[in-house]
Amino acid sequence: MIKDRIWTLVSRKLSGEATTSELIELDDFVKARVNADLYLQAIDEYWKLVPEKDEEFLEATYQLHLGRLKENGFDLETGKEKDETHSLYFDNGGNLPKKSKSKKLLIAASLFSVFALLFFFRGYFENPLVIPLVEKIAQSEISTKTGSRTRIQLPDGSSVWLNGGSKLVYDNLRFGKVTREVTLAGEGYFDIIKNKDKPFVIHANRISIKVTGTAFNVKAYPGEKNTETSLIRGSIEVTMIGRKEKIMMKPNDKLIISDEKIPGAKGNSGTKKNGSIVAESTFMSLGHLTLANDENTVVETAWVENKLVFDKETFEEVALKMEKWYGVLIHFEKNKLKSQRLTGSFEKETIAEALRALQISTPFFKYKINNQHINIF
Repeated sequence: MIKDRIWTLVSRKLSGEATTSELIELDDFVKARVNADLYLQAIDEYWKLVPEKDEEFLEATYQLHLGRLKENGFDLETGKEKDETHSLYFDNGGNLPKKSKSKKLLIAASLFSVFALLFFFRGYFENPLVIPLVEKIAQSEISTKTGSRTRIQLPDGSSVWLNGGSKLVYDNLRFGKVTREVTLAGEGYFDIIKNKDKPFVIHANRISIKVTGTAFNVKAYPGEKNTETSLIRGSIEVTMIGRKEKIMMKPNDKLIISDEKIPGAKGNSGTKKNGSIVAESTFMSLGHLTLANDENTVVETAWVENKLVFDKETFEEVALKMEKWYGVLIHFEKNKLKSQRLTGSFEKETIAEALRALQISTPFFKYKINNQHINIF
C-alpha cells in the first residue's frame, strides 16, 4: 500500500539508510501532499534532538521493543557467550557493563522515537486537515502601508501590484489547485496568467471580476464612494454583488460604480441617463481610460510606473490619492474646496513640492503642513 511505502521511506531517511532513488521517491510523495514538507521537516528536527534520559522508562521501552522484535523472528541476544563488548548483551542477573548499558538506552530512545514519529506522520497522511498547523497557514495576506507600493507574484505565476493602503488575501490550500480566487481591499494592478480551466476571480468591495488571462486595474478602497475597474488588455466579466447582470469589458474600458445617485433619478434598475446606468442604490458608468497631457501615460495605471497622475479630478479625489501616495492625512477647512478641479503629474516630488506646484497653477488655496497632517484652506 502507498501509506506503508511512505512510512518505510521515512524510516529509511531518518536512519540514514535511504538510497538516492528512495529519497527522490519520498520527495515526490511530499510534493503531492499539501504542506507535507513542513511535517517531514518537523519530524527530522525532533529526530535530531538529544532526548532526556529517563533510564527506568527507557529500560522498559527497550525490553518492550526487544520482545516485539523477538516475536517477529529477530533475536538480538546473539550467542550465549558473555561478550561484554556486545552492546546488546546482558546476563541473567541483569548486570551490564557501563558502556553497554549506555548504548542500550540510546537504542531504546531511538526505537521509541521512530515509532512515535511514524505514528505522527501516519496521522498526517491519513487525515491532514485535522492538524491545526494547516489551518494556521491556510490563508495568505499581503498588505501595503500608505506611502508605499509593492509587486508580488502569485503561486500561478500571475503578477499583482498593490498601491498604498491595500490588501490582497487568498487561500493557500485552494489557490491554483481548485480555484484562483483573491479578495482585494484597496487598489491593485493585475497581470493574469491565462488558464481557461481555472478562471481568475477577484472580489473587491461591491463587485466580482472574472478573467482567464488579461491585464487590468481595480480600485476599491473601503469607505470610498467609487469602485473602479480599468481594462488594459484582454476581456473581463464584472458582476455587482447581489445582482445578476454581467458587464463585459473590452480594452480601454473603464467602469465606475458609485454610491452617489444621479440628481433627480428615481433609482430604477436599468434606466439609462446620459449614457450611464442607474442601479437601485448605485450609479454605474462605463467609459474609457484617461490619457495624460503627454498622451503616452494612462492616468488609471500611472501609479504602477511610480507616477502620481491626475487629470481634471476634484481636489477631494486628488487628496485621497495623495494620502495613499505620501502617507499623510489631508483635511479641508471648507467643503467648497473639494470640488475644485486639478491636473498634475508627480514622480519624485515631496508632498510639499507637489502642493507648491499645484498652488502655483491653481492659486485658490493655501496649505499648512504639520508633520503628517495637512490643512487645506
